[in-house]
Amino acid sequence: MKLLGVINDNNYLDYKNLDGIIMPLKDYAVDYFNYYSLDEIKTYKNNTNKLCFVVINKMIFNKELDNLLKVLKELEKLEVDGVFFYDLAVLRLVLENNLKLNLIFNKTHMVCNSDTINFYYEKGVKGAYLSNEITKDEIIKIRKNTKSDLFILLLGNPVTAMSKRHLLTSYFVNKKESKKKELIIKEPISKQQFLVREDNNGTSFFYNKRLNLSNVYKELDKAGINYGIIEQGSFSKEEYEKLINSFINFNKAKIDKLAGHNRGFLYRETIYKVR
Repeated sequence: MKLLGVINDNNYLDYKNLDGIIMPLKDYAVDYFNYYSLDEIKTYKNNTNKLCFVVINKMIFNKELDNLLKVLKELEKLEVDGVFFYDLAVLRLVLENNLKLNLIFNKTHMVCNSDTINFYYEKGVKGAYLSNEITKDEIIKIRKNTKSDLFILLLGNPVTAMSKRHLLTSYFVNKKESKKKELIIKEPISKQQFLVREDNNGTSFFYNKRLNLSNVYKELDKAGINYGIIEQGSFSKEEYEKLINSFINFNKAKIDKLAGHNRGFLYRETIYKVR
């Protein structure tokens, strides 16, 4: 399994022990804490031989289609290793213009079965970012039933919801308080905490408890999962490097000490399932 990072600090050129990084594209990506311009992606490509994946996962409006095509052509020139996409406008533009881009199906909670993945595989989409809400057995079953490259979040804060509305702005205006970009809220029944974050694209909700799949890392690697994603999140540069090295020279105890023991839905099915 190759290890990909999602970097939150400004040291994205420094993490040489990763196999590559994922770079959310500024103005075209949502649900991240750090975004990159095309120039920064070009800088990464020019200064390292590591893998470079780009995220374009926002809903696309008609007025943005022309610029999106220009962006996709630029990414083709840069020879990025893959583009995570959400809106089918990306797929259509790539197919209609015969662009040489490796697309990765990234429909958040919807990538949870091999039938869907295989449908897009036949359309030319050779990668899929698996949902965080499926069990270990479901992950392995999908691996056995698709030829697609599979990506999985090994460690990070999963996204639970996203709204185009600026909910924090409305909240603080209603309370007549100074606006904040982030807020921790608690769901009253489950007591689960969520991090709510607002930017120009709207409002994102994240689990405030970090997901850590270190306990099945080796098993998923053996099963043939192609890429594991490790988010930096709130870790300092030094902590993040320790975490990465603990995956490379696998040490579950060190990973769990740094990241906790939340295994998500590995052993329990969510009731919210697209079947």
